[in-house]
Amino acid sequence: MSQTDYLNAMGISTWVLKEGESQTSSPKIADTSPEAHSSPTQEKNDLYVSGIWSFVIDQLSGDASLLFDKMLASLMLTRNSVQVLTSQEALAGKVSGQVVVAMGSSMTRQLLQLDESFDELRGAVHSLELGEQEWPVVLTYHPEHLLKQPKDKAKAWQDLLLARSLI
Repeated sequence: MSQTDYLNAMGISTWVLKEGESQTSSPKIADTSPEAHSSPTQEKNDLYVSGIWSFVIDQLSGDASLLFDKMLASLMLTRNSVQVLTSQEALAGKVSGQVVVAMGSSMTRQLLQLDESFDELRGAVHSLELGEQEWPVVLTYHPEHLLKQPKDKAKAWQDLLLARSLI
């Protein structure tokens, strides 16, 4: 089996240049995975086609935005390969991933409608039910919190691993 075959067997999307495209030109990306959900009507910059990860995060800017990108990179992801939503967008039913990672302590009340403390709830799988749809949710720290409390980065990594195990 080739590397691409192994990745596809594990459900990991692989990307190739379409025929006739050079690597120096602006490539059109074709998803070779069987799970791709892209359509020709998607906007040019909307490369979210894997249908796997949805990150719910509010107020992301500056160094926190850079840390979020590094967190994605640790999972071999980019913003173009995941769905990034605000809590309002998530509650409006715009979630389309297989797993939801909710970032920040306010998500326990906003998204999950739970009153327990964030530290009691993180590290476990919860459920987001909107209409007839249900998604597994993993809570983790907001990147802004991690900048202020670097000791919690190990816990955030464990949360991301938990979310990855659901895929």
